[in-house]
Amino acid sequence: MVKNFNNKVIAVTGAGSGIGRALVIGLRAAGARVAASDIVEANLQVLREYGDESELFLAKLDVSDNAAMKAWAASVKAHFGVVDGVINNAGVALSCHAGDQPREQMEWVFGVNYWGVINGVEAFLPELLTRPEACVVNISSLFGLMSVPSQSSYNATKFAVRGYSESLRQDLRDTNVKVVTVHPGGIKTNIANNGRHLNSITGNAADVEKTADLFNSIAVTTPKKAAAVIMRGMRKSKPRVLIGGDAVLLDIVQRLFPSCYDRILVPLMNAGTRMVLKRI
Repeated sequence: MVKNFNNKVIAVTGAGSGIGRALVIGLRAAGARVAASDIVEANLQVLREYGDESELFLAKLDVSDNAAMKAWAASVKAHFGVVDGVINNAGVALSCHAGDQPREQMEWVFGVNYWGVINGVEAFLPELLTRPEACVVNISSLFGLMSVPSQSSYNATKFAVRGYSESLRQDLRDTNVKVVTVHPGGIKTNIANNGRHLNSITGNAADVEKTADLFNSIAVTTPKKAAAVIMRGMRKSKPRVLIGGDAVLLDIVQRLFPSCYDRILVPLMNAGTRMVLKRI
């Protein structure tokens, strides 16, 4: 649990945009000192207005690189002296039918979405265990609770993050480190626009704009709102945090109809569920 963010040191991956950037801004507003990393260094520079080097430590990082993650964790400890929490937020997307996706593309998704989380936990956990109160936040997804077509790689990584995080929480139950697993629904970020979209037959670039537009049409929660919900979950040490009315609704559907939710949801989506979700 992080009861009060004032003067706490929180590390955030994928901080250059979307939820990550909103988390940095929200944490800084709450008085935290933040270590922010992103693979696109230019995206980090817009955060400089939220603090000088003593308050905001910026670094380029590929979370899939275990050695680089360990080096970053060491540099954060050296810079601030302590670390009180890590938010493993970095993520990527891939749209492709399961039988057609190139193996290297799937490994790319796993490298960031799954191994990036593992790398972050392993790099920071030894320091977190020395703190009087500390927190690990792993970003899964609504798609870590239910599966959808053309997202087998993304689904697999987010289910894996969920399973790993829930087991980690149990392993750390009697320690000072609390584990929060976050399942965002549709968030107005660039993950769909920046993701890789492959044609299910040829393996070539497909209609990226069409796929992105579909996601954006149901993405009703702002990154700022998502960050506020995550920070509240950290304060209350919630083991599971759902973000957005769509996540709450679809989680209920999956719980009620675990073996046939897909046959219920796909027709609903095709019939215009996007408009329903916008009103939740």
